[in-house]
Amino acid sequence: MRRAIILVLVLLLFSLLAVLPSADAQDPVAITIRGPNAVAPASTHPFVITVTGGPAAEHNGTFHIEYTLLGDNLFGADPQLPRTLANREGVFDINVTAPEAEGTVLLYVKAISQGDVNETAETRYAIDVFLPLDLRATIKNNGAATALNVTVFFFVDDRPVGNSSVVRIEAGGEATVNITYIPVGLLPGRHSVRIQADLDGDGKFLAERGELLAYDFFYKTERTSTPAILGTLTVLILIVLLFVLLAIRRHRRLGS
Repeated sequence: MRRAIILVLVLLLFSLLAVLPSADAQDPVAITIRGPNAVAPASTHPFVITVTGGPAAEHNGTFHIEYTLLGDNLFGADPQLPRTLANREGVFDINVTAPEAEGTVLLYVKAISQGDVNETAETRYAIDVFLPLDLRATIKNNGAATALNVTVFFFVDDRPVGNSSVVRIEAGGEATVNITYIPVGLLPGRHSVRIQADLDGDGKFLAERGELLAYDFFYKTERTSTPAILGTLTVLILIVLLFVLLAIRRHRRLGS
């Protein structure tokens, strides 16, 4: 009877060992890509490719990558032919040049983790290529005092697309601020542009304070395969400092 119990316990132990993960189990090969997903035609940008896992990580082996761009129209793009790199760290810095035509391209990466055996993985990273728009605002300080640290926010179709700051605008002076906006997914036609200036730095935009400042519209041209001059939207923004408005109101109350 005791032998039968021992035999059963031994069988149970072997069953547990069979389902437990091996101490030598390794993580699968994984690839991550860091870099912009929206760029201007013919522009060059850095990307970082990181490869982890597989035999190289466990056995102090070597990571290899092969990378190239894929797409329908790659004229002017780089690389168009596969390039290879290898090291023991698995971190690779590369440069990618977008094609001259608008559209979407894929950065294709194949990785090999080399140790006692080889394991591979591959991935694709989508990059949208669009002609950028230069959204520009001329800010004029009509107040009696210097405006400091004015932040200007830009919106297209109520979606925030960037901001810019002006450190100092003298009374009666003006400054021009701009952002470069890459209109990913923006259809040709009429679109709203809203510009807000945070005059007092409280993060709120109140129309009665002159902080909800401007609406305007622009038409995005049809896509073209040739480079074009950046479109420019100029909006005149009149900044009237809050304390000046309050002073005028106080003067009117006293006069009445």
